[in-house]
Amino acid sequence: MIALIEAEPSLFAAVLAGWVSGFAVALAGTGYLMFGLSRAKVRPPTGLNVSLPIFGIVAVNAFVIAWTLAGIFAGVAYHLAGQPRFTAGVAAIHLLAALVYTVARGWQLGWEGRAIWATWLTSLAAFSGLLPFLAARA
Repeated sequence: MIALIEAEPSLFAAVLAGWVSGFAVALAGTGYLMFGLSRAKVRPPTGLNVSLPIFGIVAVNAFVIAWTLAGIFAGVAYHLAGQPRFTAGVAAIHLLAALVYTVARGWQLGWEGRAIWATWLTSLAAFSGLLPFLAARA
């Protein structure tokens, strides 16, 4: 680890910035999901009798693993592509994901739609704004 930091400090800074950005999205996304589920009139049919706090613990762990992994890959991509190309790529990926979701599910703004769109916007802000900001400051 120390050899990586000494050999490529800009790569380490980008990966660390990606991890922090992914962690921020994971915590925010879990908050959006849990808020939406707590306010939903109809619960999703899972067939499991699991309380909301227990589901939240599982959700935050899954979100942290998934989003920090995505953040680490985004940090490597930022290091390889540079800031302008990386930001354009992140915006294009987010636009494509929003388009696919809208076509597949329709313009639905129930609790599920609101949680997904809020997480999408948080991810866009974190990976196109926070990650380059942190990577440049390290």
